[in-house]
Amino acid sequence: MRILRGLLYLVVLLAICVGAVFFGARFNDGPIAIFPGGPLQSGNLVVDPVEDWSFAADIQEIELQLAYQDTSRTTWIVVHEGNGYIPVSLSFPPGKTWHKAADEDGAAILRIDGKKYNVDLSRVMDEDLAVQIDETLRMKYPPPPGSGNGGRWYFGIESR
Repeated sequence: MRILRGLLYLVVLLAICVGAVFFGARFNDGPIAIFPGGPLQSGNLVVDPVEDWSFAADIQEIELQLAYQDTSRTTWIVVHEGNGYIPVSLSFPPGKTWHKAADEDGAAILRIDGKKYNVDLSRVMDEDLAVQIDETLRMKYPPPPGSGNGGRWYFGIESR
């Protein structure tokens, strides 16, 4: 009985800690690992339009905030033929909605290596291009979540 009670206390303590990090991240300058964070505040704003996103080809994760929201998230970036794309699993993590909002209004801010970029995200509708981006994604990352039933969207990145 003591062991069960101890395990119950441990589970409750763990849930409280995760909840505290999740709540506290909302007040942070950007996301904390997988936890959505507050708005992207720090970082120098790059004002020159980016024509070639190849500098981000080896970067594993970037931070993304839709310009009209006050939360940010960590995401992947894929560079194919100099163009930047953000992959979005439609099934993982469950419950996310930012990709639907971005499909309606793609105004966003990216923070890459401490620099901020004002961008427009536009959903890739060309299936042939999506297949090519998918191949680039598979070379860069392990099998991505959403490769099964849920599917995946890609958002092209354009400087604003």
